[in-house]
Amino acid sequence: MVRPSKSVKTMSKNLTKEEIAIRTQTEDKLKGAADEILPPTHLNARQKKIFNFIVKELQASGILGNLDIYILSTCAVAIDRVQQIERIINRDIERLLDRNLLSAKDKYSKEFFRCCNELSLSPQSRAKLGNINFQVRVEEDDQLLKVLRGGKK
Repeated sequence: MVRPSKSVKTMSKNLTKEEIAIRTQTEDKLKGAADEILPPTHLNARQKKIFNFIVKELQASGILGNLDIYILSTCAVAIDRVQQIERIINRDIERLLDRNLLSAKDKYSKEFFRCCNELSLSPQSRAKLGNINFQVRVEEDDQLLKVLRGGKK
């Protein structure tokens, strides 16, 4: 099975500077603007709150664009539905025997985990992003690397 492509910002693969620059430029063009990341009107109040929370938390990463509104709204709905199902079960533990309810929970949980992969929401994804950002910062601050690249101290 072929693995899905990843953003150059989240890759640990060794690429040349030229390859990184080209891919970054292409990804930035395709990402589009990030000036209107607002929850769609069809979301309810709880879903809008979840949507805004995710946007706020991911804002510093710079990975979101206006086109991500659709996956963000899907994620917000999935989280809200799983929470609703959990509230139903907590009120009446006998509902654990309800196949339809558990099937719906399974469906929305899978949807949530798919969204986590798409939006880099898992702890593993965030750790990878953090490590990549740290490595870039170390390389930028390394005086020897600056001199070797032809820059000044």
